[in-house]
Amino acid sequence: MSENVDAYIVIAQQEWALNLGSNARNLAVEFSKAKPVLYVNPAIDINSILKQINTPHGKQRIKLALGIGENTIKAGENLWVHTPATISYSINWLNNLSLYDTLNERNGKGFFASLKKAIKSLGWNPQKVVVLNDSQMFTALFTKKYLQPLLSFYYIRDNLIEHPYFKFHGSRVEPKAIEMADAVFANSAYLADYARNHNDISLDIGQGCETDIYQADFTYTEPEDLAKIPHPRIGYAGLLTSERLDIQLLIDIAETSPDWQIVLIGPEETVFEHSRLHSIKNVHFLGAKKPNQLPAYMQYLDVCMNPQLLNALTIGNYPRKIDEYLAMGKPTVATDTPAMKMFLPHVELAIGKEGYKQAIEKALLPQNPSARSAAIECAKGHTWEACVKQIYTIQNKLLNSN
Repeated sequence: MSENVDAYIVIAQQEWALNLGSNARNLAVEFSKAKPVLYVNPAIDINSILKQINTPHGKQRIKLALGIGENTIKAGENLWVHTPATISYSINWLNNLSLYDTLNERNGKGFFASLKKAIKSLGWNPQKVVVLNDSQMFTALFTKKYLQPLLSFYYIRDNLIEHPYFKFHGSRVEPKAIEMADAVFANSAYLADYARNHNDISLDIGQGCETDIYQADFTYTEPEDLAKIPHPRIGYAGLLTSERLDIQLLIDIAETSPDWQIVLIGPEETVFEHSRLHSIKNVHFLGAKKPNQLPAYMQYLDVCMNPQLLNALTIGNYPRKIDEYLAMGKPTVATDTPAMKMFLPHVELAIGKEGYKQAIEKALLPQNPSARSAAIECAKGHTWEACVKQIYTIQNKLLNSN
């Protein structure tokens, strides 16, 4: 930790009020243990206003975008949240690159004008703050021009330029954002290698997990909706999205192993809601659960899984749910990707229907106590404190070299 740093600013992809588990949120909380932190919500754009204008949350966001109300609020000890008082143009559809770049800079200028006011209201010196940008690539281009912080870091946790929304403009913007950063931090070796093509100071800092609530040796009460499902239970906990999860693989597993009960815990996106999985008798959708409810569900599953698709979006992804599964001491099966190899030998890696069937059959065998303990220890070692320590090390090297 350097005395030259007065505070940290985390420019996030997700709104703090959504209360979702996210790396940016966890890193902000960890930074706040040492220095004041400002977590910055994404600016609202015109399209989002039109979609949300009739919802209570949308109405509140519009007011804040217009500067009506408290844009900067205290959210915790040493931690504040800022909602930008600006409205961004919705420009992702533009094919005219020159016009896009002009309007994108206008969006960035409005974003940082609001942020500078927040910094001033907190009494901080902008030139003594460190910025961590959570893959807000379009905003990141203008951090140094309009804010001029002490240091500007870029954080990458997903191969977002393969996502349909980001692909067209992001494929040319993100490399520039990475190049302009003082350092880049990633949560997997795959993403760090990608970033290193554009910035030599790119480091895999691993992934943290809130493992404190996952206690393998504590006896939780079995949830009622799970208790009525027979064993063996093969389960997944997390967002059910067709962009990342292999629906056909789940169908194949369920239909070819009718004695296995496939338990899916989490909110569903539209494709899942309309998938054939809902018509298969041994597939059970239990819906979204609060984070503190998940350990109980995991404890009463026989095998936990992460049936990811193999695509450009997921290949470098670090699924934090693997740490949660392992912290609960659960036999775990996951799709074989480069990022998953770091969990060996604590997980069974598989590809395709036959690979998954064999891996699940192996995972259903009685657990070796020492192997279970090693898996729990592996998960518990992945902390946000360890991630942030690596950021501090690079930060101090950069400051000492100036």
